Amino acid sequence: MPKSRKGTNEKLNRYWKSNIERWAASGLTQTEYCRRNDLSKDRFTYWKRKFKRQNLPVEFIQLPMSANIHRTGLKLNLGQGVQIEIPDGFTSETLERVLATLKSIS
Repeated sequence: MPKSRKGTNEKLNRYWKSNIERWAASGLTQTEYCRRNDLSKDRFTYWKRKFKRQNLPVEFIQLPMSANIHRTGLKLNLGQGVQIEIPDGFTSETLERVLATLKSIS
């Protein structure tokens, strides 16, 4: 019996989403990640753009606080290799401007 097209698409979505998430957390360039994982760079770019167009919701996780934490400001890792750093001592207006900018481009 042939596989359902929907089932195949769901597997491909999960496969590429997983790879894109691992790449975003890896700190590697897209080219290097694809080389190390034997992935087509063109296919990777296609799926990355496809997920971006779907405007998938951002997921937040709570991280445990450490007693020996050294505060250096705020770092926002947005995935896909995008990270925003706001220095320690920033004002609420600075954060509001950053969040408004992010909202306007998403």
